[in-house]
Amino acid sequence: MRISKRKYAITGASRGLGAALAIKMADAGSKLVLLARTTEALQGTIDSILERTGQQVDVVACDLANTESSAAGGERLASQHSDLDGLIHNGAMWLPGPIDGISDIDIQACIGSAAIGSLILTRHLLPNLKAREDADIHTVVSTSGLQNQPLEGASVVFAAAKSSQAGFVRGLAEELAANRVRVTAVFPGDFADVSPNDPEWNDPVHSGDTLSNREVVEAILFILNQPARVAVRSLVIQ
Repeated sequence: MRISKRKYAITGASRGLGAALAIKMADAGSKLVLLARTTEALQGTIDSILERTGQQVDVVACDLANTESSAAGGERLASQHSDLDGLIHNGAMWLPGPIDGISDIDIQACIGSAAIGSLILTRHLLPNLKAREDADIHTVVSTSGLQNQPLEGASVVFAAAKSSQAGFVRGLAEELAANRVRVTAVFPGDFADVSPNDPEWNDPVHSGDTLSNREVVEAILFILNQPARVAVRSLVIQ
């Protein structure tokens, strides 16, 4: 696969979709740098990758809801991993419920993690990515970021955060149209967390109509494994 031996940074890699994506990319031969709010939170993902592939991944503590932490994480990635071939924005804060029951701090954290932190991280890494022969910036958005999409359990705040991410993807793709940096995104609907380490990962039967982590991971890998000159700008999966 194209991602084999290429180097990617993945945010929000400590659990759920981010951890599953990291494990399967490592299985495919990708070299990885994993980001989460704390390096301790990444230990489970680190151990799984080491056991399955023998790869010792590097990690960076980066709280996307904190602008200073996002800038520090971006600076570290830019200086210590100038050979990155791609940045995958997966980290974001899920926030359900009516807006009048959500605190001001959670509103700020949700918007910050999905939009502001991702923008800051990208800004610091962009010079290095533009210097590569070809590179990827991929974002896991959500159907909540689409226009006229029902909330389906998500909060107004989460929808606003994901709409901001969708705008970021659209604008950055236009800005980088003349460069060999692909800007792509997947927009998954609601999905169930499944780990590649669990037997359920290989079970094609799921309850109800809910997607699983595996299906979202496979959609992301489909996008990343396209030839360098082919960009799947947005892929909506439900």
